[in-house]
Amino acid sequence: MSFFVAKKGKPFDWNAFQKHRGYTDEEMEALKNDPKKRKYAQMLCSPELQNKWLIVEVVESHGCEVGLKVGDRLYFEGMSLLDTKRSSRWCPFAALDAIGWFANGCRSLFMQGVDPNNMYADHFGCVDAGSKHGWGRVIVKAYVVDKGDLDKLG
Repeated sequence: MSFFVAKKGKPFDWNAFQKHRGYTDEEMEALKNDPKKRKYAQMLCSPELQNKWLIVEVVESHGCEVGLKVGDRLYFEGMSLLDTKRSSRWCPFAALDAIGWFANGCRSLFMQGVDPNNMYADHFGCVDAGSKHGWGRVIVKAYVVDKGDLDKLG
């Protein structure tokens, strides 16, 4: 799986976009006639957005059933596509339900010209209530980095 990424400095290739998405001519016509969708389709496919990576990193862990530890990460290319080679193994309870909201928020902020790292609430936790009421507790932080800074994360 991969993204359709527009070529920097070139006109947006609507035909390539349509082919990548599998849209019908009618769907493309409706999209292109909607000023908001037309604008954001181009932004979503921009090299600038696709160069951004959403990182979800464990910052606290105590009693985690599957052993998630501080520093474990999930990496999302273009702030939405999980990179399974870079990412740690993860359980479905460790805040996966919230990641979609964060990915959407980060992409929306970016497309509005706001640094997604300025998001007010950037920490969230797994659904387990901790050892008093369950088993363990994991807290994660979401943040965005440029592709060129991935190796600096360690």
